[in-house]
Amino acid sequence: MKKVIMGLEIVLATCILAGGTVFAATIGSESDPLVSKSYVDSKIEQVLTLINGNGTASGGTSSAVDVDAITEQVLDKLNAEDLTGGSVAASGYVPVSVAVGQTIYGGEGTELILRAGKGNISVSGVDGIADITTGEELLNGSKAVKNHLMIVPRDDGRGVEVTEAAWFLVKGSYEIK
Repeated sequence: MKKVIMGLEIVLATCILAGGTVFAATIGSESDPLVSKSYVDSKIEQVLTLINGNGTASGGTSSAVDVDAITEQVLDKLNAEDLTGGSVAASGYVPVSVAVGQTIYGGEGTELILRAGKGNISVSGVDGIADITTGEELLNGSKAVKNHLMIVPRDDGRGVEVTEAAWFLVKGSYEIK
């Protein structure tokens, strides 16, 4: 019995040593190199030189980046877009401002939370919007309650008509008209 246990201990020790050798061989390899601080600092300096337009990277061609021109182009494109209307799909909660008299319509599964202001539920059919906080169905003309999670069940023109300038947190697709 002692010989069997001793044999298992030797096999286990061999496996541990072999595994450690394999692991140690991958650290610092070509696919995972170890670098010095001075190497990283020199690469950062090269990037900063390119961004500032003060020269070229070592061995490269002149390709200075005009950050101001790119920023101006991005701002021009943003200003050219009409961001107050149209259909927007949000991947997370985004704050949305809606003016008095406008209606925010949610797409199927859109989540709406009225954070400030006032509004009334606007639906074209018989059914309404689900108030998940209370478990009620909000029908046409009902008041939207602040800080309640509302879910639009279908993309058929359901939303909140704003009666006092409002802010919503919206998750999902929406349209303001």
